[in-house]
Amino acid sequence: MSLPPNHSPYAPPASGLDAPRAAPATEQLATTGQRLANYLLDQVAATVLGSVVGFAFGALVGDPGTAQSIGIGILLDLVYFTSLEFTSGRTFGKLVTGTRVVSEDGTEPSFAQILGRTFARLIPFEMFSFLVGAGHPVGWHDSLSRTRVIRIR
Repeated sequence: MSLPPNHSPYAPPASGLDAPRAAPATEQLATTGQRLANYLLDQVAATVLGSVVGFAFGALVGDPGTAQSIGIGILLDLVYFTSLEFTSGRTFGKLVTGTRVVSEDGTEPSFAQILGRTFARLIPFEMFSFLVGAGHPVGWHDSLSRTRVIRIR
């Protein structure tokens, strides 16, 4: 068995996992249908979470005003998306559709990227930005945070 000429027998073993990752190819990006399913499923999950929290809040404190209800809803969305996407790269919708969030270069996104992605969702009409893109959309919350949603199965 011959080794490459510049190979040191004392060097630590190399792994393909250590190699730099390339940006996701277009065919790896989630489709428009997957993105729409993610949105709808996450809205259902957020609504269920909001209902449970709203019921508990109402039972403990009383009926919140409209401004408080909107604030609680925004806070719950921020917690839902930020916590799930940062810890696993997946929300309920992404889990069901077999997709996940990665950085533009294919690596795990940072907390700042996920937080920026979550706040970008608050932009009016942002939810429609992923509907353009020739079958592999990149929404504003993707482009502003330099993240992508890819298919993993």
